[in-house]
Amino acid sequence: MRNLSSSPVINNTNATIDLEAHGGLYTLHSHLNHSCIPNISVRHLDQRTALSRITIIAKRDIAVGEELVITYVDPSLGVRERRSQLGAWGFGQCVCERCVEEDKGEKEGEAGEDDLARELTAGLGVTIGV
Repeated sequence: MRNLSSSPVINNTNATIDLEAHGGLYTLHSHLNHSCIPNISVRHLDQRTALSRITIIAKRDIAVGEELVITYVDPSLGVRERRSQLGAWGFGQCVCERCVEEDKGEKEGEAGEDDLARELTAGLGVTIGV
């Protein structure tokens, strides 16, 4: 087994994680799945010792039986960048409700841009390969 506490972990994407700066390895935390609309956040509130504990904070009311989910990426990013970052860490394409809606909106926007381009070029009497 590798000593994780003294050296950073580098995966095949050239991303570096300093495990000491992130607090350590936690059994509960390792079981939390990703969503771009998380219902909890994980905080390291007491970092005075190497044995600091994580605190789970509800971001909204959570129904009985509802899965607790965190975000693995910055939720303020757009759907393409979030998916790119998740892919860089070896996760599949996120299909959470937010990503599906944003992806649908982007595709509709692209289709609308294509239609607008066709209308404008037709009005000018030119053609383009859209």
